[in-house]
Amino acid sequence: MTALSKWSDPPRADAGRDGEGADSEARATRLSFRVLGPLQVLENGHPLDIGSRKQQLVLAVLLCHPNSAVPVASLVDALWPRSPPRTARKNIQVYISALRGLLDPARRGDRISHEIGGYVIHVRPAELDSLRFEHKARSSHKLWQGEQAAVIAQELAGALELWRGPMLDGMQDIPLVEAAAARLDRQFLAAFEDWAEAEVAAGGALDAIDRITDVACQHPFRERLRMLQMTALSQIGRRCEALAVYDDLRRSLARELGLTPGEAVLTLYQSLLREAEPAPQPSARPLRRQAACCPLPRELPVFTGREECTRLLADALNGDGPRLAVVTGPVGIGKTTLAVHLAHQLGDCFPDGRFFIPLRDANGGARAPDEIISELIWAAAVPGWSDRRADGQRMWRQWLAEHRALLVLDGARRESEVRPLLAGAGESAVIVTARPRLGGLEPAFRLQVPFFTMAEAMELLGRHIGARRIAADPRSAEQIAAATGLLPLGLRLTGERLAWLCHVPLREYLARLDSAPALLDELTAGDVAIRTLLAEAVADLPGPARHAFTRLGRVPEPIFTLAEAAAVLGAGEDSAMRVLETLMEASILTTPDWEVVAHAVAYQMPAVTHAYARELAGTSPVGGQPGAAPAARRLSAR
Repeated sequence: MTALSKWSDPPRADAGRDGEGADSEARATRLSFRVLGPLQVLENGHPLDIGSRKQQLVLAVLLCHPNSAVPVASLVDALWPRSPPRTARKNIQVYISALRGLLDPARRGDRISHEIGGYVIHVRPAELDSLRFEHKARSSHKLWQGEQAAVIAQELAGALELWRGPMLDGMQDIPLVEAAAARLDRQFLAAFEDWAEAEVAAGGALDAIDRITDVACQHPFRERLRMLQMTALSQIGRRCEALAVYDDLRRSLARELGLTPGEAVLTLYQSLLREAEPAPQPSARPLRRQAACCPLPRELPVFTGREECTRLLADALNGDGPRLAVVTGPVGIGKTTLAVHLAHQLGDCFPDGRFFIPLRDANGGARAPDEIISELIWAAAVPGWSDRRADGQRMWRQWLAEHRALLVLDGARRESEVRPLLAGAGESAVIVTARPRLGGLEPAFRLQVPFFTMAEAMELLGRHIGARRIAADPRSAEQIAAATGLLPLGLRLTGERLAWLCHVPLREYLARLDSAPALLDELTAGDVAIRTLLAEAVADLPGPARHAFTRLGRVPEPIFTLAEAAAVLGAGEDSAMRVLETLMEASILTTPDWEVVAHAVAYQMPAVTHAYARELAGTSPVGGQPGAAPAARRLSAR
C-alpha cells in the first residue's frame, strides 16, 4: 500500500517545525526529521548531508521506531539481509557514532542512546513529521460533531500536508521500514477519508473531488473511499459519474476478489438511482470519525510466530459467533502482545475504531468501570456525552452495538470487570486478555496461548542477538531458551541481556541459569522484572491456593504427577486435584503437550514460575545443584 504520492505543493523550509505544543516551542526546534516522503534531516530549515546509504538506513530504521529501542540484530539484518560481514556490529557502532556527531554535536548523549534493548533515537513530536501527523490526526478526533465539519476538515488538511510522498521513499525494500510504512499508510488513508467526509459535509465537494478521485484510484477496493467519491460527485451534479463509480467497484470486486459491494455502498447507489437526495455522509449516520481511532500500543518490532493463534482469533472475531475472545495463559506468555498484533492487522475489518483498555491502574488495582466507559465514550466521540451524565454504560453499549469497533480489554481478573463494557448485539468485537479462564463469560471463544516451539524461540532470540551468534553455538542457544521454559517474555528479556553482553559466549551465559535465583535475576530489563510479575500473579490467588503454590516449590522439577503433588501438599489426591485445578484456572499450571508418564496425569508449571515457587519454598538450588538445568535439558531434547 502506498500513500497519496503528493498531497500538496512542496512544503516550506520551515514547515517541519510546527507540531505538538505551542508555536514558540516548534520554532525553537533546531532539528527537523522527515520520513513522510524521502528521508530528510533539516537544521534550521536547511538539509543536512546524512552520509552514506547504510548510515541513512540506520537513521531511517531508528526513526521508524522513535523513542523505542531497536535491537542491534535488527539493524544488522536491515543493512545486510543476506550475508552480514563479521564486522557488522562494529560497522553499526561507526554509523551510530557518525550520526551522533551529526545530530548531537555537543555530545550530550541525549539524541541517540544505547539501552539494553538496543539503540534509541530520542525525538519530540515537534521534530518528527510522522509523530506530528499522528498528533494532528488524534487532535481532530475531539472535534467530531456534526456542526464542526469545516473545522475538522481544516485540522485534518494540516495533518495530510505533512506527506511529501510515500514514507521513506526508496527504502521500503527493508522489512522494518516496509512494516512502519504500511502502518502509517493505513493511518494516512483513515485520515484522508475523515478529511474527505468532513470536507464534503461542509459543502466543499467541488474542491475535494479531484483529490478524492486520485486516492480512490490508488485504492480501488476501499468502499468508504468509493462512497465518498460517489457522494461528492452527486453533490456537484455529476450523478451519472457517481453511478459509474459503483458499477466500476462492483465489477472490480467480482473480478479480482469474487465479492459484492457492501450494504452501505448498495444503499447509497439505490438512493442515487431513485434520484433521491443522497445522504450528506456516505455512512448514512451522523458525521463521525472512522478507522482513525486507533489508540493501540505500538507493535513490538520483534514480534515472532503465533500464526495459528492469529488465524484462530481473527476467524472468531470476524465469524458469525459472539465476537468475544478470551486469551489466556501464564505470566509472560505474550497474551497482550498477541492481542495488540492482531488488532493492528484488523484495521480494515473494524472501521469505527480500535481501542486498547488496560483494566488495571498503575498500582495493579482494578479500574472503575464508569471511569473506563467515560474514557471510551470520549475516545469514540459519542455525540451528546458529558461526564455529568449518569447513563454512560447505556450510551456506550448502544454506540458499540451500532458500530463496528474492536476492543482489547487487557488484564482482566474477573468477569465483573468485563461485562459492563460489552454490547449485547452488533458487529463489534472484543478481545479479553486474562490469566484466569473467566468461565462466566459465555458465549466466548477461548484461546490458551501456548509456549513457543524451539524454532520460534530460536527465531526470537536470533532477532535480538543475531543469527550468526546462534549458529556459532546452537546447542547452548537452545539450552538457554529451554531454561526460560520457552516463555516469550523470558526469551525477550534474555535476548536483550545477551545483546548487551555481546562479549559473553553463550555457553558461559548458560552457566548463570543453573539455579532458580540466578534465572529470575537474569530475567530483568529496566523496570520489567519477571519476579515482580510472578509475585503479582501469586498475590491474586485465594489464600489456600497461594499456600499450595509455595509448597509445590518442593517438587524437584516443573513437570509432576498428581501423586507427587499430593505428597508435597500433604493432602489426599482428591483434595490435591481440586487445588491443582484452581491453579490451572489461574494459568499457574498447565498440562504438558507431551506425556511424562504414559499412564499418569501430568501437570506442568512454567520453568520460571517453578523457579519462583522454589524460591518461596526455600528450596532454590545453590552451589551448582540441579535446578532449572534438568528441565532445560529435557525441553531442548524434545
